[in-house]
Amino acid sequence: MSKNLKIYSISYAFIVTAIVFGFSSATTNLAFAQGATESDSSISEEVSKDPITLIKEIRNLLTQVSTAYGNQNYVLAEELATTAYLDHYEFLEAPLHEKNPTLMEATEILLREDLKNAIENKSGSTEVQQLIRTINNNLDKAEALF
Repeated sequence: MSKNLKIYSISYAFIVTAIVFGFSSATTNLAFAQGATESDSSISEEVSKDPITLIKEIRNLLTQVSTAYGNQNYVLAEELATTAYLDHYEFLEAPLHEKNPTLMEATEILLREDLKNAIENKSGSTEVQQLIRTINNNLDKAEALF
């Protein structure tokens, strides 16, 4: 290998390494800049995996969805419904599936598809409230399993 080719190879490897480490560091720094600390995130992670806590958070978010939807803030209602599903129900799925797979799937469809579609389509308030009641009834059943 020629001397110039070795220098280019070493330089290229150095640049790629710097980019990878720089990106990783930037991501970590962003998390800390947003107020998260390593111990906060690990505590939060532990709490979020407790099924009862997850159920309570989902219910809280559904209450907020109901309020936002009633105020015709459809964007906020959809964001809250998405948060309930992605940030909380997703972590409840596995333990609920172990206890009752049918309940897990039915609740997932209600939360992920039916509620979201009703909000996107600006369905009647009665329909959205009924979906939220049905989801909460399923959460009652799920809570009883834990």
